[in-house]
Amino acid sequence: MPSMAGSSRGAVLVKNADRMMTLASPLDEGIELHFADGRKGLIPFADVPELRERADLSSLELPNPYEMVLETVSGERFEIPWDFARHYCDESYRPTVEAIAMRGRQTLGERVRRFRESAGLTQEALASAANMGRVTLVRIERGEQSPRYKTLTTLAQALGRGVSELLVDPV
Repeated sequence: MPSMAGSSRGAVLVKNADRMMTLASPLDEGIELHFADGRKGLIPFADVPELRERADLSSLELPNPYEMVLETVSGERFEIPWDFARHYCDESYRPTVEAIAMRGRQTLGERVRRFRESAGLTQEALASAANMGRVTLVRIERGEQSPRYKTLTTLAQALGRGVSELLVDPV
């Protein structure tokens, strides 16, 4: 018998149903999109760099509930993932994602600072060892800036740590 965990009054809920795109239709002003949770919205063609107007679109597919595939009249195919489309259909989505990203930057910054301090390094010394500016390091430690992967690897090397130690707390 299926588990009723996470259900309400015997109904079984599909995990991540809000991410599922159910319908996409090209209109003159953009692509109308519907999600399984009832949200819908319009992605203006102006916001899709590969398309500037309806005339540039040859075909539109939803090969699975998490991506939309568009083809231009010139034959170029490209994908639009559900998370790009979602903020056009849900006003609360973008601030939620931005808040999660901010917490991630802050957590990374705290780890970098903690490892720097435990190594007995000043910000100036770590920045120099990682071949970066001190202001950039300050922004990373404060969670104001996400480092590029190359910057992350040089920080990890300068701290004598693996990149994974900067990204994930040990269990």
